[in-house]
Amino acid sequence: MLKEKMLARSVRIIFAGGVVASLGFAIPAIAQEAAMQRIEITGSSLKRVDSETALPVQVMTREEITRTGATSTEQLLTSITALSSSGGTSNATGAGSSTYGLSSISLRGLGAERTLVLVNGRRLAAFAGGGGATVNVNVIPLAAIERVEVLKDGASGVYGSDAVAGVVNFILSKNFKGFEATAGYGTPSTKGGGQSKKFSATGGFGNIDTDGFSVVLSASHEKEEALFAKDRAYAASGNNAPYYTAGATGQGNIEGAIIPGNYAKGLPDRVAGFGNSPGTGYGNPLAASNNCAKIQMYKSATNTTKGAPFCAFDSNGFVGLVPDRELTNFTGNFTVKLGANAELFSDMMYSKSNVTQTFQGSPVRRSFLTSDAEFKKQGVDPALLLYPSNPAYQSIAVPYLNSQGFSSLVGQPLAITSRVFDFGGRSSLDEAAQSRVVVGVKGSFAEQDYEVAMTSNRSTLHGSVPGGYFSQVAYARIINDPTNNWNPWVDGGVQTGALATKLKAAQYTGDTLNAQSKSQVFDAKVAGDLPKLAGITSQYAAGLQSRHESYNTNPSPALEAGDVAGLGGSVPPVSRSRTINSAFAEVNVPLLKNLDLGAAVRNDRYDDVGQSTNYKVNVRYQPVKSVLVRASTGTGFRAPTLTDLWTPQSVGTSAQFTDPATKQSNLQVNALSGGNPDLQPEKSKQYSAGLVLSPINNLTIGIDYFKVAVSDILATPSTQEVVSGFRRGDPAYANLVTLSGNDVDLVKSILANTGSADVRGADLFALYRLNTGTVGKFDFSLNGTYMQRFDQTSPGGTVSHKVGTIVDANGDPVLGADSGGVVLRWKHALSTTWTLNKLALTLTQNYSSRYETGNRAVDGVRNFISAQSLYDFNLSYKAIKNLNLNFGVRNLFDKQPGIFVPVSNQFQGGYDINQYDPRGRFVYVSAGYKFK
Repeated sequence: MLKEKMLARSVRIIFAGGVVASLGFAIPAIAQEAAMQRIEITGSSLKRVDSETALPVQVMTREEITRTGATSTEQLLTSITALSSSGGTSNATGAGSSTYGLSSISLRGLGAERTLVLVNGRRLAAFAGGGGATVNVNVIPLAAIERVEVLKDGASGVYGSDAVAGVVNFILSKNFKGFEATAGYGTPSTKGGGQSKKFSATGGFGNIDTDGFSVVLSASHEKEEALFAKDRAYAASGNNAPYYTAGATGQGNIEGAIIPGNYAKGLPDRVAGFGNSPGTGYGNPLAASNNCAKIQMYKSATNTTKGAPFCAFDSNGFVGLVPDRELTNFTGNFTVKLGANAELFSDMMYSKSNVTQTFQGSPVRRSFLTSDAEFKKQGVDPALLLYPSNPAYQSIAVPYLNSQGFSSLVGQPLAITSRVFDFGGRSSLDEAAQSRVVVGVKGSFAEQDYEVAMTSNRSTLHGSVPGGYFSQVAYARIINDPTNNWNPWVDGGVQTGALATKLKAAQYTGDTLNAQSKSQVFDAKVAGDLPKLAGITSQYAAGLQSRHESYNTNPSPALEAGDVAGLGGSVPPVSRSRTINSAFAEVNVPLLKNLDLGAAVRNDRYDDVGQSTNYKVNVRYQPVKSVLVRASTGTGFRAPTLTDLWTPQSVGTSAQFTDPATKQSNLQVNALSGGNPDLQPEKSKQYSAGLVLSPINNLTIGIDYFKVAVSDILATPSTQEVVSGFRRGDPAYANLVTLSGNDVDLVKSILANTGSADVRGADLFALYRLNTGTVGKFDFSLNGTYMQRFDQTSPGGTVSHKVGTIVDANGDPVLGADSGGVVLRWKHALSTTWTLNKLALTLTQNYSSRYETGNRAVDGVRNFISAQSLYDFNLSYKAIKNLNLNFGVRNLFDKQPGIFVPVSNQFQGGYDINQYDPRGRFVYVSAGYKFK
């Protein structure tokens, strides 16, 4: 057994207190000199006293988790300043995107795929709806989490692939006796939705030491209600001059003339001058008469490139800001003693979530339909056609075309855009399940510790669309029948009478995607002390691991064909598997009484992309009791996923983008995307150096500097990146864009090893305790992250300086900005907790620094989101024995978001969906009672 030193105790307090200043916490008595058992900490396979670490590990305890008032695991993790909105995915970003309810986390802004997520120190199966690239953290039951350990340093030398930016390890409850039930409710103070309910129960019996066994079981249920943009003034409209204007595809805009029948014959079907995007056609008759509102549109502030007024769609009011989410889960932990020195152990987890997203009706224009193979197969023209025989053609289109100087179009069939309201708003339902079973034996033999285990992981997804969707080819066939007399300018934009009845046949409800991600893992390791050498006793750990991964996606026939409007085009099936065999070793050598040297090495052999060997070296030096110096260096890698390698290339719909040449925004065109079997693993190098000081009793301060350099980045060039590079003449993008006239018609976005990133910064923390005796105890804590540099290099060699901005000096999006999120220059959480007897009060300031958004749409002036401070309050009270009460408020003063001009493909508007919770002030209560 090892005794703690003064600094070790202080560091333990920092780590056990989470270094998460946004969380209130109760701190163990500093005067206590309890002997501590060696345990394994995230970032190492060695067991050691938890505070004596050479790596920056941050810990959140169960008590701290409760005091956050978080309603989901995703929301809980926003308290960690090292996590960035850049590169992650939240439930909010799923609106209008095929994320299937995914919530992922990104350390240092390097992306969720470069942040390794563990549960009880072992991997989960990658989320089935995320392409096998990352874990859905919201399937990890919040109520079952005992603590969260965050390693803010690369660790491929210990864990293998993906641990480039760091590791987040969720430790579930396993030491519990008795029965405890907890219920909670939360609601925004502003009406409109967003309420949260949760209930959990945990039961444990048996004692491994006295009874020879231990069992802990838990179950929980979480429910979050949807919140819609119409209920938040700042998000209700996409028009807020001069900052931004709504530019989504509108109803009734004339694209140009079409020659029916030519497309199926492989002949040109568009007449010269055809407008391929919303602002490039021949305008809209209702815009000319200032009557766009008649069809639920608005008149665009600008004319088309041909000088014609047109109608655009303001989608904001139809979009959900927070989805409807429901999660039910069960966990179990079992331990049985096998003699004096061995234990049989098992832990199990099962979670099922339902996420419902709601948003506006689908847009239809020719460029969206040409990627649908069904049109050519069935001989249907890929456009919504208005024929000269149609009464609306003669009474509305002809006078308008003549008045605008477009008489040459008169007499020809016209292609018209549509915002389809005939089937109501779109809604999607994603049902995801995550299961894991671990069974193993651990113990000691000949004074060496060993552990052998098998893990079975599975993630499944069932996606469906309950309403609002339709078959594009069926819809176009009905519209294009001249006898049906389609009127795109009918009141409300919704067809009536016999035509409305016929259109019902085009509605699509049912399955979209079934997917499954599985992994089967065998691991074995041994650890202990090495024989003394020159009087030095070193510790070691070594082991083997074999992992078999498989990934299968089975799209519905309609989704595979790309024939369901609004689902982004064709999704091809994928069915692949692979095996990874690994060997690893780690050693810690106490060179001097106060100087430790650690090293780890790991080799991973993939049967599809080859092998990668990575290392980690760290040093820990404590010259005096009040000073700790630590440093580390290592390498890392990220292997391509099975979908990265083997997804067939197909044509779908691009993300929204702005064309620098035509100055049109909110454009969407055809996009060729897919996998690449020639991909190789990414490579990275990590460095860190830290200093922890305890200059006086009860005060600890520290700083950890970090640098991460990533090369051969696996990336799909964003639509905006490709178009911008092509327009500025960058040869790296010369073959990635196809034009129709001067309009972008097709963008190629294929995965490749390209570009690099240089990320540098520092994590700072401080903790001070003041014990006043009768007045109580005060704990003051600060946790912050400063980003010195985040420079990402494009395939063409252009460097994006991403800290504090989503645009470059020219106002163009920086690399990756169209995926959402920003790398903040500074982010901190400053907390004060007052504890007196059974009462604890915590006030937390969550601060984020200023950053630049997109340029103002009307005048091109730079726009900034001001620095923001949000305050959280929590009160916890132990009313009677075994009864714990919690009351709190997130965003205490109901701070409203700054005006955000996006450059990303986000359906919501008016605020930064990656930085701000639209629930605003959120009041919550919870009560827990433990029966013994």
